[in-house]
Amino acid sequence: MYAIDGRVKKVNGVEVETFRRFVEEGKAVLEAEAGTTGFKGGGCRMAGGRFFLCIDSVNGDFLFKPVLDKDEKCVGVMIAGSGDDALNAILKALGFCLEALADQCAGAND
Repeated sequence: MYAIDGRVKKVNGVEVETFRRFVEEGKAVLEAEAGTTGFKGGGCRMAGGRFFLCIDSVNGDFLFKPVLDKDEKCVGVMIAGSGDDALNAILKALGFCLEALADQCAGAND
C-alpha cells in the first residue's frame, strides 16, 4: 500500500481538495496529485466544476514540456520518458490521478 496525502488547492478562486502520492518504479519516481470539486452543472468557467492535476518528476528519465500555440500561450503539456520503469511509473501516476478525479466526481453526486 502507499501513503496518500490530502491538500487543498485554489482553482480560479474555488478550493479543491486534492490527493497526492509518490509513485516509485525502480529508479523512476513521480509525485502525482489530483482533485476536483466534481461536476457542478455548468459548462462554463464561472458555473462549472474545477479540477487540479499535477505530475512532478522526482527522479528518472522524463521530459515535461509545455505545448505552445502560435501566440506562445501554453495550451498543453508533452510528457516523454525512457525505460520500462518510467513507462510503469507514468501509467501508475496517471491511473492514480484518474481514480482520484473519478472518485470525487462520484462522491459529489451521492
